[in-house]
Amino acid sequence: MEKQSLGQRVRELRLKRRLKQSDVAKSINVTNALISALELGDRTPSMDVLISLCDFFHVSADYLLGIKTQDTLNLDGLTPKDKEAVLIIVDSLKSKGYH
Repeated sequence: MEKQSLGQRVRELRLKRRLKQSDVAKSINVTNALISALELGDRTPSMDVLISLCDFFHVSADYLLGIKTQDTLNLDGLTPKDKEAVLIIVDSLKSKGYH
C-alpha cells in the first residue's frame, strides 16, 4: 500500500466532509489556490497552516504528515463519562466490522 501524501490526506478529509476547497480555505483564512496547491503536492504548508488544518479537520499533525496511518479521535472537552460512552460506541462499531 502506497503512503499517502499530505495533500492526498487533506483532499480525502475534505471530500469526506463534502466540502469545497473554498470552504476549507475560508475557514482557515488562506486562499483557494493554496488549498489546491497543497492537495496537488505543489506546495507544503507553513507551520501555521498545518496547525490550522489539524484544528479544522480534528486530526493530528502526525496523521496529516503521514507519520501515523490512522487519524485520532479528539475527545478533548468531553467528560470522563462521555469519553467512556464514545469508546464503547467505537468498540461496538469495530466489532461489527466498521473500520
